[in-house]
Amino acid sequence: MAACGIIFAACSNPEAKPLSEISDATKADSLIYYFAQMRGAEYDREAQRDTTLATDEAKKAYVMGVQAGLNAAKADNEAYNRGLFLGMQMAMNFQQFSKDYGITLNKKVFIESLAEALSTDSLANPSEMQREFYRIMGEFNSSKEERDNLAATESLEKAASGMNLKKIADNLWGEITQKTEGEAIKDGDNVETSIVLTNADGKSIEAPMPSKIKVGARNIPAPIGDALKALKNGETGKFATSAKALFGQRASQMGLEPSDVVVMTVKATIAPADDTAKDKK
Repeated sequence: MAACGIIFAACSNPEAKPLSEISDATKADSLIYYFAQMRGAEYDREAQRDTTLATDEAKKAYVMGVQAGLNAAKADNEAYNRGLFLGMQMAMNFQQFSKDYGITLNKKVFIESLAEALSTDSLANPSEMQREFYRIMGEFNSSKEERDNLAATESLEKAASGMNLKKIADNLWGEITQKTEGEAIKDGDNVETSIVLTNADGKSIEAPMPSKIKVGARNIPAPIGDALKALKNGETGKFATSAKALFGQRASQMGLEPSDVVVMTVKATIAPADDTAKDKK
């Protein structure tokens, strides 16, 4: 990411400026410069997963948002700044809730409830409030889980049909692209794997994939385990699954929707007996 320079709260039109162009830069200027560079690199890593953040317009909006936050804080009013921080957090939470659950939360109800909680002589029982909160969230999450599962199944079946893949297991469709006469891979086998991920359009999905797997292990997502058991030793297969089935709740962290289709190109070789013995030690 290009250097974004130091953003001063008083600026109305922030510009990118390297440290060398800041006249009479102090040690404090240098400190905040490098801190800004770190935050810029952090944003850039996120933009690699979510391309909507990678545009010049998005980067400018991000800097302007940071500037607005710097300008909004009051140096002599800690209570206000605490409220400001909570307000920004809740604004983001409201947006995410709307995206995840399709429900718009009422800002007025939140503010009035907060004011009511702070104005009473004795606050409500925190344990009771927490219990009720999580009870209602559980209902929302159950409904969302059903919707996500249905959307993922429909999306996967449609994509698999277009790729002429056959159903292998729940949430997995595929075909063998390079066949061998080797033995079938089964639960308990230690295998060396190469797993390449793309979306349905062939764009690469960057995600860490294991290179050595014990088939049937609990920590291996079901689509990977089922794909391996569809192969023989040394074979390569093309498989389609959903982001939800493969990544679970981590899908959103990778910029994917639960219903997004993930194509896996998997090659697997059963580890030699001596390697298997070493793994057991």
